[in-house]
Amino acid sequence: MSNKKPNDAYLAIRTIIELTRTYDTLEDIMGRHFARFGLSQPKFNAMMQVRQAGDRGLALSELGERMLVTRANITGLIDRMERDGLVVREADPKDRRVYRVKLTNKASNLLDDILPIHADFSRRLVSVLDVTEKNQLIELLQKLRLEMEKI
Repeated sequence: MSNKKPNDAYLAIRTIIELTRTYDTLEDIMGRHFARFGLSQPKFNAMMQVRQAGDRGLALSELGERMLVTRANITGLIDRMERDGLVVREADPKDRRVYRVKLTNKASNLLDDILPIHADFSRRLVSVLDVTEKNQLIELLQKLRLEMEKI
């Protein structure tokens, strides 16, 4: 006999449904938020990763790993960002087979403008939660993600 409570399956399904609905809502809201700046969330995320890497930039493979996307997806994203004037690709001086992505001045200025607005927007999105609840949610989501990664 299972030592699980009868409603455990119901709660598991309900948890997944609520997580999915919350994620879908967040994706919609963030899509509209970044569209105001002529960006998508992946473009913003890529710009943030490259910015955090500093003057050296990031190899395409490193950027793909950090963003958890395939090589083909990262190449397409960087192609679009290059066309938009947000990044440049430069050959790595130590390994000419490797291209490093660097932000343009346009992208750096755009991030400087966006980040304070994005921070305020993010605070508003989760303002219904107090500090303790935010920390609890972070811990619970991390716990759930780590366990799911084992599957």
